[in-house]
This record gives sequence, C-alpha cells and structure tokens, in this order.
Amino acid sequence: MIVKDATGYACPGIATYIMGASGAGKTSLLNILSDRVVMINKAKLSGTIVFNDTIPLNQDTFARYAAYVMQDDVLFSHFTVVEALTFTARLKLTTPEKEQDDDVIRIIRELGLYHVKDSQIGDIRRKILSGGERKRTSIGVELVSDPSLIMLDEPTSGLDSFKARSICKLLNDLARRKGRTIVSTIHQPSSEAFFYFDRLYLMADGFTVFQGDAAESMDWFRALKFNVPKMCNPADFFMKALSIKYPKQKDDTDKLDMLNRAYKFQLASRINAEDALIKLPEP
Repeated sequence: MIVKDATGYACPGIATYIMGASGAGKTSLLNILSDRVVMINKAKLSGTIVFNDTIPLNQDTFARYAAYVMQDDVLFSHFTVVEALTFTARLKLTTPEKEQDDDVIRIIRELGLYHVKDSQIGDIRRKILSGGERKRTSIGVELVSDPSLIMLDEPTSGLDSFKARSICKLLNDLARRKGRTIVSTIHQPSSEAFFYFDRLYLMADGFTVFQGDAAESMDWFRALKFNVPKMCNPADFFMKALSIKYPKQKDDTDKLDMLNRAYKFQLASRINAEDALIKLPEP
C-alpha cells in the first residue's frame, strides 16, 4: 500500500502543505486528490473524495473547479509570458477577447511578472526566465480559468531559498486575498518559507501522522517526547523525524507504531469533528 487510510480536509482561504520524507506518499496522495491516478496492474483505490462534502471528484468536476501545477514546467519555450497566458485564455474562456486580455495583464501583475511579460520563456538550452519566474508563469497559466482550488506538486523544487520563499508567499496571498483553496506538496522548505504555511499535513511511509495548524506542529512532536531543538527549521526536523529506512528496521517500525497510535487516538477524532463543523458555499 502506498497511501494508507488518509483522511482530512482543506479549506478556502488557507494554504495546506503536504510534507514528508522521500517515499512518504506525498505526490501519490496529491495525484489521488486530483484524480490523476491510472489504475493498472490490478491496483485498487478505495475511499471518497468530494468538493464541499457534496460534489464527487472526477475529471469533469476537477476541470470545472480546480487546477493542477506540475513539478516540471510544461510551457512553449518560444512563447512570451503574455503569449502563454493569452493562448490558455483563448482555449479555456468564452468571454470577449478584450476582457481576456485584461485578465491576463491583471494576473501577470499579481504574480510580479510584468517586467518580463514580453520575454520568451526559454528552455533548458536557452535560459531566459529564472526558475522562479518560470514557476510563477506556470501558476499564472492555471489561474487564467479562475479555479477555486489549486493543487501544486513541489512548486519550490530546484529553486533557491529566496525564490522558494517568494513562491510560498505568493500561494499564501492567493489563498488569503482571493479565497482560493491551496493544496501543495513540498519537500524541505526554509524556515522563512515555512512561516507562510497555514495548515500542515505530515506523512510517513504512506500514513498520516499529523495534520493541523503549522504553528502547532512542533508542539505536537514535543508532546510525543521527540527531541525538538529550540532553534531549528521545522522542515529540517520533520525530514529527520519522519525518515524511514527501507527495508524497515525495528526502530522504524516502533516509531511508525507510536506516531500512528498518537494520531489515531488524539488527532483523528478532532480532525473529523472540525470537518463536520465546516459549512462551505458552492465552489
């Protein structure tokens, strides 16, 4: 089993980040949530995924309400930033072209790309835009359709700490100011990037071991008697605390058992109660 008994929720106006060591199941969970998993070789998937507790997830409803930003940017290298977003607008929108053009410029300004709007995107052989600018362009392409939900697979991968922080700040702004639901996997952000996390979902060996306010995550592990340094990057601590060696040793099995018991008996009921209390409008 890759993703094991995962449950939870993500709210509008909040940026939720899925974290865990390599092989924890982060991307697999995100692909399940976005209906991007192909069932082959007798693979099975059970459970329910819904928008606002009422609308079942499938490719049609995901396309209507959500957008997915892949880890690897897939953009036409000879397009400028304006051309990339305009091309997407012409394909997806039915509004007048003048209104589409205005929306494209507005999105470019919001993403801080106006100074490079007429620059070609480039590719691996022709470096024109920086890594952060390419990532923001990829996000902008998905924002054209004005989705209620944006899912991102490791949007800071390959970026330096400053650019990674700017991407996390951007996602925080998209959630807070625009009321969008942001769900993103992320590997090992800097402490400054972690500052912009609203909600955190931690995984280990496919299991959910914590979900809740990011600001409370370190206290949770202190309560479980983990040795948490006073001055450390939370992401660095989580990578070390949740890492599992394969094949699993006895200490790995004992650690997973302890984390699973703590989550099941102390956190899971609270998460379910919170989910039941949330009343959301139609997306």
